[in-house]
Parts: sequence; structure tokens; C-alpha cells
Amino acid sequence: MMRAGEVRIDIVLLGGGHAHVHVLKAFAMKPAPGVRLTLVTRDLETPYSGMLPGVIAGLYAEPEAHIDLLRLTAITGTRLIHAEAIGVDRAQKRVHLAGRPPIAYDLLSIDVGITPALAHIDGAAEYGIAVKPIGSFLAKFASLRERCRAPDGPRRIAVIGGGAGGVELILSMRAHLLADARADGRDEAAFSFVLVTDDEILATHDTKVRDSFRRALAARGIELHEHSLAGAVMPSEIELEGGQSVAADAVLVTTGAAAPGWFRGTGLALDKDGFLAVGPTLQALNDPDVFGAGDCVTLTETPREKAGVYAVRAGPPLARNLRRRARGQAPRPWRPQQRHLALISTGERYAVASRGPFKTEGAWVWRWKDWIDRRWMRMYQDTDAMLGRMPKVQLDSAREEEMRCGGCAAKIGPLPLSRAIAKLPPPMVDGVMIGLDAPDDAAILLPPRSGYLVQTVDFFRAFIDDPFVFGEIAANHALNDVFAMGGVPRHALATAVIPVGPTDKVEEHLFQLLSGARACLDREGVALVGGHSSEGMDLSLGLSVTGEVAADSIVRKGGLAAGDALLLTRPLGTGILFAAAMRGRARAVSVAAALEEMRRSNRSVAAILSRYRATAMTDVSGFGLIGHLGEMLVASGAEAELDLTAMPIYADVLAKAREGMASTLLPENLARLQLLRSHIDAPAKAVLFDPQTSGGLLAGVPAAAAADCAAELQSAGHGYATIVGRVRQVGLGEAGASVFIAGSLPDRTNGRG
Repeated sequence: MMRAGEVRIDIVLLGGGHAHVHVLKAFAMKPAPGVRLTLVTRDLETPYSGMLPGVIAGLYAEPEAHIDLLRLTAITGTRLIHAEAIGVDRAQKRVHLAGRPPIAYDLLSIDVGITPALAHIDGAAEYGIAVKPIGSFLAKFASLRERCRAPDGPRRIAVIGGGAGGVELILSMRAHLLADARADGRDEAAFSFVLVTDDEILATHDTKVRDSFRRALAARGIELHEHSLAGAVMPSEIELEGGQSVAADAVLVTTGAAAPGWFRGTGLALDKDGFLAVGPTLQALNDPDVFGAGDCVTLTETPREKAGVYAVRAGPPLARNLRRRARGQAPRPWRPQQRHLALISTGERYAVASRGPFKTEGAWVWRWKDWIDRRWMRMYQDTDAMLGRMPKVQLDSAREEEMRCGGCAAKIGPLPLSRAIAKLPPPMVDGVMIGLDAPDDAAILLPPRSGYLVQTVDFFRAFIDDPFVFGEIAANHALNDVFAMGGVPRHALATAVIPVGPTDKVEEHLFQLLSGARACLDREGVALVGGHSSEGMDLSLGLSVTGEVAADSIVRKGGLAAGDALLLTRPLGTGILFAAAMRGRARAVSVAAALEEMRRSNRSVAAILSRYRATAMTDVSGFGLIGHLGEMLVASGAEAELDLTAMPIYADVLAKAREGMASTLLPENLARLQLLRSHIDAPAKAVLFDPQTSGGLLAGVPAAAAADCAAELQSAGHGYATIVGRVRQVGLGEAGASVFIAGSLPDRTNGRG
């Protein structure tokens, strides 16, 4: 991970396409001093188009054909922002993102793929299944397979489009759907398959290749309609121009891809179809700081078909030219080869090789294709091997020797501070006399009309590279102490530490961080009324939160009663999971699910627990489940029993614990091990003592109401809420506080997810 203090140039990569994954690896293998790469991607796993037919045919499992971008960015030291790009402001050099503030760039590269364009066929959008973009197609195919399993499900399957993608698709689908039918004991003969194309099949390939696939389609009983233009897709048929029709229950459309619509608002040079127009250096024709590659671009001087092979081969020249532009050097032109070798599969372990007039086929060609595809994927999937080949990054000596002042001289300067704050909208909250209209040295708040004030403070270093998401989670985490005491948060002060860097980078970092915090606080009706900022080595954020609590609503850690159920509302394992993520050892899908849960508010959780007369409550945070349960037991003089089989755990956490992954705080947390009165193994200790960020609430609830309480929490969207234990005895004094363990941790994630 690059320290932000080294950053002089930000290269933002939009999209996790084939060219961009090579850029990530190229910069990791040969770091560029002062350059930071940021990958903005809507999808955390990117599919490899060359292996997609094999996945559809059932020859590969999905993970074999996907690159986990979270792992790849962690290993390569790339900042990852999980968001969808929706526009570019070239004048301000900012990328607009859906649902969050724009981010700044110095150099921009676009490799976002294509979108479906079905308007050229009537009814295709309503009744057809778009195959592109391929990143979302596998879920559609999985849904089609499930529908085909139903007694009245689709049986007549059709594909529109006779290029290599359409031919491979119909052959691969047939193989998998018939295999499903055999496995389920259904009649394979009930299925029929049709391929419709307005030209010859494989029109860009040699006649020998076309004839070979005509024979392959005929041998498998696939009906072929060449020179047949699809005019409309209806619920049970395809209408062809000329009056003919083809019966079909499910129609997949491989034709009609378009560029993302937001390209038209960027002012970038586009071709007649709206694709980004780039020259031989892969730079936009009218902006030298914007590059592009993959299917979303058109090479104006050397037009090529939109095939994955050209996206793969654009990776090295794109990486080279981004590096040269960052250095102030002239990028070099790239001229892709006119012809490429195509290895087209038949849906089984058999393929045809095609290049110009050359054609050969056989099972050995499929094995050759499989070897090529797997070798390419290993370059980006085998992160351990990649890490072993990376050079050690040396900080620039001038930066190492530069003296940075401490004390108040370490504050962020007034210009970047004021500019960052000015970009934030004003909070709309009552009860503030000074602190809303303009930042002051301190805020003046009106006292509550009734009840008491409740105050808390939290502060920690960033655990992810995305400052917006970190700010959002840090704010959410800080509110939990107020919720756990039965209170309502009203106001917050922030302390932000921003890594050393140029003024514009510091300003941008602070803006993103505070925007994330405000996204959470605004949802909760909490006013950010001031704070303090400073420069330092690592991005950090702390919030002091003030809230109100009614006298009859106060909930303490003490107060557990014998027989109370212990109810936990969120899974365990964030410390383990993000320790693995920092080492490139966590799956993107698991981290994304955890981040989604960590961004959820505990406000309604606390309200429901209070309504069910929770006797004691706390949030599970840095000291882990046992540490915070121990505080409740000490305060209540109680002993408790935990049922590990019911324990909610984030996906992959137990497996990572068994691999030895753990938070650096775990050894300190294990100092409370004397609370346990039962033996547990090392992985269970790692999970139960794992420090949690933005964790759930742990409450004692009267046994008679506990099941209803858990059910209401789950109905309210808190699907992980689980009864995880019970209070056995109380009145034992502090020395009697103890935890007994029953069962063992589940290998699966309990609750939703």
C-alpha cells in the first residue's frame, strides 16, 4: 500500500477490464515514484471473456474464470473504490460516481466495457436476455437454468447473433442445459435450440471454419437460420423480417452492444456510435490526459473488432504510455496486429482454431486453449507468486529526509481546509447556536429539553484505502456507544489525520473523508459542528459524539438477570477479514458483504432491543465479543454460557482464522482469556476475541421475549440478529464473572448472507 504522502500524480482507472488488470500488475512490478493508482470499479470480480463459454458449458467453475479485484489491488498497492462511474468533468479533472462525491484525477484511463443496446430489435428489451456486458450475464444464465428446471419452464432456447460469441453461446448452453436435464431425470428431447443470424455464421472467419461449425450445429440438432434478420422478440417466438417466425421460450441476444451513455456528456471525442475515440497512443483524440482501452473504445487509425484479445494486448502499451505521460514523456504509438488467432469452443472439450485462411480443430485445440487461458489467469489470480516477484518499494530520499513540524504546526493549512469544508453541504439540525453556518473554534449547543446528555469518543486509523467509505464506517462506529446506552445522537466533532502531501491531494483526501462521515451523520440527523485536522503518516478519523437520553431509557452494561438471553445483532470477524484483505488473501465478495453490513445503522436495532426491555447492552467493538461481554458480566456479577453453533460470523472468517490470520490487537485482547471456563481451539479464540469495527450490539433480553425480539430484528432487516447464549447466574460479584462455551463455531455464515 502506497503512503499518500508520496503521491504527486493520481492515475484513476475506470473499470476492471482486461487492459487495466495488466496496468495494475505492471506498476506493481515496476513502481513509479510519486504515482498512485486508483481503480474505480462497479464489479469487484472481473470475468475473463476467453473462459466464459467454458463457464456456461459447465467446464469451469465461476471463480476459475474471474479475477478478484480486491485481492489484486491489495497485492499491487492500488487504491480501490467500489463505485460506478457516471460521468467525467474534464475541466475540473474529476470523475462523477453514483451515490457519492466525485474523485479527482491527474491522468484518467477508461476500460469500462459496453452496455446492451436492444432497441434495434422490437421487444428484445422486454422479452430478450442481453448477453453483454458479460459481467452480469452469468447471473442471468443461472436464473435461466433454474427456470428450465421447472416442469413448465423454457424448453425452446434461441440465440440471436452468429458471431463467435453467439455460436459458442448456443453450443455451451445446450451442453449445460441438457446436462442439467440428465441430472434431474428430465427428458432431454423436450429441449430445442435455434441460432438466428442476419449474415452467415462467423462471417469474419474463413469458409472452412464456417462449414465446420455448421456441421457441429447440425450434429447437435441446433436449428440454424442464416441471412435471417430478427425483427421482433415476442414472449414465445422470434419474428423474422419476411414474415417467418421461430418458436422460442427464451431468447438471448448477443448483438447490439453500445458504449456507456454517460460518454456523451464528457465532451470527449467519440466515434459515430458513441465509443471513445483514441489514437495509436491510446489517448483520447481531444484530451491527452485521458486514455482508453477495451471494448468501450474505437482505435481510429487501426480499427479492430471488439474482441477480448485486443483488450488483453492493449494492456502493455497502455501501462507504458500512462507511465510515460506521468513522467512528462511522449507516449509511444501501438499498432495491434490485423489478424488474431481465435480458438472457438464447441461447448465440449473440443475447439476450432481460426486465423485468416488457417483452420484446424480437435480435442487437442481445446486443451491448447485451456492452457493459454489458465496461464493468463494465473498472472492475476496467483497473488502469492506475484507478491514474491515484486520489488521492495523505496521511499524517495528527499521525502524521507523532509522535516515535518509537530504540534499545531502539523495542522492542515487554512486554504485546503476551508476549500474542503466549503464543498460539503450545510447540515440541517436544530440545537446548535454556533458551529453550523461556519466552522468556529468550538460549537455552542443548546441543552436538551429533558433527560441527560450522553457523550462518547472514538478514533482509529483507516483499514481500507477508500477515504469516503472509511469516513462513513468510522462515523457509524462512533454512534454505536450512544445507541447502546439508549440515547439519540445529535452532534459530532471530528478529528481528522490526513497523510502528508501536496495541498491539492490533502484537500481532496480531507473532502472525501468528511463526505463519507457526513453521508452517515446526515442519514442519522447528526450535525457535524466542527473539529480539528492534522497531517500525519496514516489516514485516521475520530469523532466525539453528543446525544440525548431520557432518564427512563438509559441502558447500562450492568443489569443482566439470571435466565436472560444474550442477543448479538451483527456477525463477528472484521479484524480477521480485513487483516486477510490487506494481505490480498480475502475474497472480494466476502469483504463487500462485510462493508455493506458495517455501513448499516444500529439505531433501529437499539430501539427494538429497548422496546423488548433489554436489561443490559453494549456495542461489540475493539475488545471483541468476549471482552465486551466480560464488561457486562463484571458489571452484573454474572456468569454466562455462549452457544458457538448459533454465532453469526462473516463469510470466510473461520477459514482465515484457521490459516492463522488475525488482527494485531488479538494478543492484547487475549489478556481477558481468564474469563473463559471452557477450552476452545485457536481459531475460535481468534474469532471470539477479534476486534470489531462498526460491530453489532450485544444485549441481555428477558428469556420470554427473546425469540420475538430476534424475529422482529430480522424482519426489520437485521438478518444476522441471533440468540447466542444465556445468563446462568447473577450476584456473583466481579470475581465471579465467567463465560462457559458450548458447541463449536459453524463453517458457514449464520443469518442472512
